[in-house]
Amino acid sequence: MGPGISGRIAHTKDLALAMLRLNPSTLSIAFGQQLLDGAAHLKPTFETTLLPLISKRLLDPTLQRSNSGSIGLGSALSLFLASQKRAPKLIAEVGTYIGNSAAAMGCGAGLNGQAVQLITCDMHPCTQQPFAGLQLPEGSKAQVVQGSSTQMFEFLASKGAKLDMLHLDGRLMKDDLKLLSQLLKADTLIALDDCEGDEKGHMNLDLLRRAGLIQNHAYVEPFPRELFRRWGLETRSVTGFLLPQSSISFTRQ
Repeated sequence: MGPGISGRIAHTKDLALAMLRLNPSTLSIAFGQQLLDGAAHLKPTFETTLLPLISKRLLDPTLQRSNSGSIGLGSALSLFLASQKRAPKLIAEVGTYIGNSAAAMGCGAGLNGQAVQLITCDMHPCTQQPFAGLQLPEGSKAQVVQGSSTQMFEFLASKGAKLDMLHLDGRLMKDDLKLLSQLLKADTLIALDDCEGDEKGHMNLDLLRRAGLIQNHAYVEPFPRELFRRWGLETRSVTGFLLPQSSISFTRQ
């Protein structure tokens, strides 16, 4: 019997004996609850700093284009809290648009008191200053690449960069996958926008899986609407996460 067949049999047996099964939906509830409850003290910062900035950009007609949309409130809050928890020093993003997702990650990461470096790309970015209006730690910088994801990843790879966080709000290209194998670490936090139906979030998830780039990550669905009510918000998120398995632990409390 080949190792592949025996491995599948063992895996099936393990599932049959499992008393607790975790899936992307149950992980979403657990992760979202811990983020929202554990960061309740950050609610004033979100409401007085990030929320007005996001709203202002959404209402600015000079930043909009007809064939795209910015992230919603739930996704912005998800990115804000996840980046605060992960405390990334280097963030890469595919899909700048008006800079709201970049601002959410920069604002969250900056709360840890260390400089935040973010590089984001878009073929037609609507802003060159996604950190504008934010008070971030000294040395923080956002760089907007007007070009493809492949061009941005090639630049990062040439610098020997290793990403702490990656946000995908654009479709990955075939050439991106080889470059990402050089840029991703075992503990890179990956956020996927538009994780619903046949949207690009699920397409990117499938590409990353097929390329063998997320074997040490667990997929977490977008946080359900009821979790945001803990902060008094009637909103939803379409942002899923790929959590490094090293960031998941079992505790007594």
